[in-house]
Amino acid sequence: IIYGGRFEKLSCRKGKQMIKICVCSDSHGNREGLKRMIELEKPDMVYFCGDGVGDIEGLLPPDRILAVRGNCDPLCPEPIIRETVCGGVRIVMTHGHRYSVKTTEDIYLSEALGRDAQVALYGHTHRQKASYTAGILLLNGGTMSSYNEYYALLMIENGVYDCCLKRLAQDRGSR
Repeated sequence: IIYGGRFEKLSCRKGKQMIKICVCSDSHGNREGLKRMIELEKPDMVYFCGDGVGDIEGLLPPDRILAVRGNCDPLCPEPIIRETVCGGVRIVMTHGHRYSVKTTEDIYLSEALGRDAQVALYGHTHRQKASYTAGILLLNGGTMSSYNEYYALLMIENGVYDCCLKRLAQDRGSR
């Protein structure tokens, strides 16, 4: 994944009306959960907010995955924070450990405001959250680790966006 300029320009599957993005982080080795999420949702893109970047690699073509490095990804070449425009929506994403998101969202919110973002994605807390603050959607999909398997969907159409928080079914057919 190449990073450069103020905002990356991604095709986000040109020609589609609605763009469906799975937002997730903190898989911590749960590659199977990520596979199931992709099979279930059939997303156009996956935005991975760190801590397990290696788990997502190869599950989709590289141009359909956008990732940032988390505190548990020390050798990962991805940046700590990145900006992109998808479907006309300005998005900033980070893992969150450098912005103290476990104690406050204010530092990251200030960063997102300074970058003119409309949507700010993050992870690290292992807790799902979606809120609008100062005109920005702050979205944390939660942890995709094997004990919870939380994620979020971000849907974008012609510059308009919405989200929902999701969890993979826990039964996995074991009877």
